Amino acid sequence: MGTKLKSSRKFTVILIIMSIVIPAFFMMNQYWNWYVSSETVEENACHGVVVSEDFLRTFLDAGYILYNTENGTEKDPEEMKTVLRQNGAKISSYERIYPFLDYRVKDEKGKDIAKSTADSERNVTETNLSSFALGMVITYDEYGGIDVQIKEGNYKAEQSVTFREVIGEYDDSEWGVETYTEDTGEWVSIYLEKPKNRTYIYAMTAENLQGYIDAYGYTNYYATEAMTNLVIIMVLVVAVLAWLLPALPVWQLKETRILRAPLEVVTILFLIMVEILDNNLWWIANRSMGTPDFADFLIWTVVFTVTFWAATCLRQVYTLGVGAYLKERTLCVRYWKYIQRAWIYVTGKIKGWIHYCYHFMDRIDLSQRNNRTIFKIVAVNFIILALISTMWVGGIFLLVIYSGVLFWLLQKYFNELQQKYRILLRATGEIAKGNLDVEITEDLGIFSPFKQEIQKIQTGFKKAVDEEVKSQRMKTELITNVSHDLKTPLTAIITYVNLLKDEKDEEKRKDYIEVLERKSLRLKVLIEDLFEVSKASSKNVTLNIVDVDVVNLFKQVKLELEDKIAAADLDFRCTYPDEKVSALLDSQKTYRVFENLLVNIVKYAMPHTRVYIEIAREGEEAVIRMKNVSALELNFNTEEITERFVRGDASRNTEGSGLGLAIVKNFVELQKGKFKIETEADLFKVEVRF
Repeated sequence: MGTKLKSSRKFTVILIIMSIVIPAFFMMNQYWNWYVSSETVEENACHGVVVSEDFLRTFLDAGYILYNTENGTEKDPEEMKTVLRQNGAKISSYERIYPFLDYRVKDEKGKDIAKSTADSERNVTETNLSSFALGMVITYDEYGGIDVQIKEGNYKAEQSVTFREVIGEYDDSEWGVETYTEDTGEWVSIYLEKPKNRTYIYAMTAENLQGYIDAYGYTNYYATEAMTNLVIIMVLVVAVLAWLLPALPVWQLKETRILRAPLEVVTILFLIMVEILDNNLWWIANRSMGTPDFADFLIWTVVFTVTFWAATCLRQVYTLGVGAYLKERTLCVRYWKYIQRAWIYVTGKIKGWIHYCYHFMDRIDLSQRNNRTIFKIVAVNFIILALISTMWVGGIFLLVIYSGVLFWLLQKYFNELQQKYRILLRATGEIAKGNLDVEITEDLGIFSPFKQEIQKIQTGFKKAVDEEVKSQRMKTELITNVSHDLKTPLTAIITYVNLLKDEKDEEKRKDYIEVLERKSLRLKVLIEDLFEVSKASSKNVTLNIVDVDVVNLFKQVKLELEDKIAAADLDFRCTYPDEKVSALLDSQKTYRVFENLLVNIVKYAMPHTRVYIEIAREGEEAVIRMKNVSALELNFNTEEITERFVRGDASRNTEGSGLGLAIVKNFVELQKGKFKIETEADLFKVEVRF
């Protein structure tokens, strides 16, 4: 029994070897036929090249180039060569054929203009063209008319027909190139002249013609259809043997690990072998000129071994069943759980990247230069297109998909852009109608800076409206207050003048005259203050800036007002710095500032209270602070108290013009200082900074 099993295993090995070796020998037996047929295909390909329009057009292009770069023309030959090389597309085809080309150029008198010899070591003339594989004479008459004569070649008739079609392109066309001139910094067009009164003799030896065709990949070794079909048939034969032989009773093959290879591994290795074989089939057949050797035997042995192994592995679909095979022999099913997780992870990353790219435009700050952003967008697009362009025919399919996805993304993006624009337009329309409380709650993406600017405009408009309302109210109050403050002394003056007319008592007449003098002086002060504050508000004041000792100036003002301070029964507590505090000020205007502030304290401070005065230097600033307890309730707006004719005494029973603090504010600001008023309960605080 053991001997029989051993014999069956040997017989199985022999069958496997025969299934591989016999097809390999059969393939090598066809080498000579393949080689002969591939030469025929190659010859047909060469025929297609030498009768093609592109090849024959090169000789006409050569005439233009040689004529415009020859010595004796109006253009500089070297300059023309440089311009053509940088800009002319046709110069490249001429420069490719030039190393393989023998030519001679003659003028209308038959005198040689130029000539060139390739590696044929023969000077080409009209009489020796028969010694070349290709020879032609192209003549240009005095008007540039072209005449072509094919003198030598295997396909003269076909080339002549093609030349007639090509010549039609040159009859009425001008050939121009664009070049950049550094002197003017502009691109200019240079038009090449048509050759006239010239005869061009072109020739190529068989070696040079074949060298030109081979050098630029016009032909190559070709695998014929018979070669490809035979390879496919033999691969199928070996695969069928791998499926049928195990059905024989004598078949004994131990199932090793290599025969349990996963489906994905088998498929990938087999496809790699097919790809390598397909790309090198022409080389295999022509490598040894149609005579096979041991290397060929190894090549085909490997091919059919891989085929037999792949078919044997796939045969387990039959022995195990489809379900069991997929479960045991495929990596995708075995590791499906992990593949699914990886797929979710990768798709999530891709979606995140797409989402980032999609909203990338929304994060562009239009107020900044975005060269870097534009470069990123162009670079990403370049990378995508570069990858697609490497995929040949499949790249076209991917390009279509990419274009469709790009169109969808751009359409979606611009639809959202239009929607955001409409939101922005609607908001600005509401503002234009006067609705300053309109809110934009939506995300405007790239228009977000405009959203912020609209909010600033709303704030500015609201402030402007509030200021206008306030201004109108202040104007009304100003007229009322001015009328009241001017009317009061004026009424008194009129009253006492009338009394003075009828009064006979000298004592009373004297009292009336004193009242009239006092009221007129008050009226004068009121008008002068009004005139002064108006000038200060309009900045129509001339300042005499000098270095002022702030402490001494304040002491001087305080000293002159001692009588009023004493009459008001106020206790001044003054704090002065040890060092001198000086500032560049107008001493007269600053004097008036201090005077008005002290008079304001004397007039409105509660009697028998203390007044705190502090003068100090803080950095580069001279600071004056005054604090006093008000006799009246401080219920006014500190921002409005410095307006003209606004007084803390709303009933306007006290003496005053209501211009004191307005003058202070204007004079301080004229000297580039800062004036601030604060209240805290009944505490009135003033701060001046110069």
